Amino acid sequence: MTNLVDSFTQIEATLELAGIEELTPSEVHGTIVGAMCNHMKSGVTPDLLKLIEPNADAKDGRFTQLSEMLYEQYRVTSELLIETKDGFDLILPDEDTPLDVRVDGIASWCKGFILGLLYNNAFSIDQLPESGSEIARDLMEIAEAAAGAGEQNEEDWALSELHEYIKVGSQLIFEFIYPESSAKEPQQA
Repeated sequence: MTNLVDSFTQIEATLELAGIEELTPSEVHGTIVGAMCNHMKSGVTPDLLKLIEPNADAKDGRFTQLSEMLYEQYRVTSELLIETKDGFDLILPDEDTPLDVRVDGIASWCKGFILGLLYNNAFSIDQLPESGSEIARDLMEIAEAAAGAGEQNEEDWALSELHEYIKVGSQLIFEFIYPESSAKEPQQA
């Protein structure tokens, strides 16, 4: 598996190749993770390409690589969440980028997560346990975040704490849903 910086760069290049400039790699990754949670709860397989670019035609060659990358990220991320929870992390701008860009990355990841989580009418936040719906509402608020004017070190620390909260919160939402969907699968004798 590639590291997060490579994943960020790969998603960014693939979006550029498809001519999609308004989305960030963070928003795309958040959308994938949210769609994964929705899929586990609703049973409705997400059309990731339509979630990322509603006007995309899968037959249009410029979207082929994007579609392949989306489903590869979906596969890799689901493996991380199901099998190796410690390996899951958010795909965000590198720590060396300016603070406002990192804050925008966190906000866009949350925006994508909520979009993916609620992409159809088969699932709502209220179907989660109370703490799960509270986390989802927190992520909605974080999606509206903007960089403040505080001290750089304090803001770096706060952003690090926020990153950890979002990572753990999205994992918890997945875990609330995953055991439920696993219990529905037929048992092997």
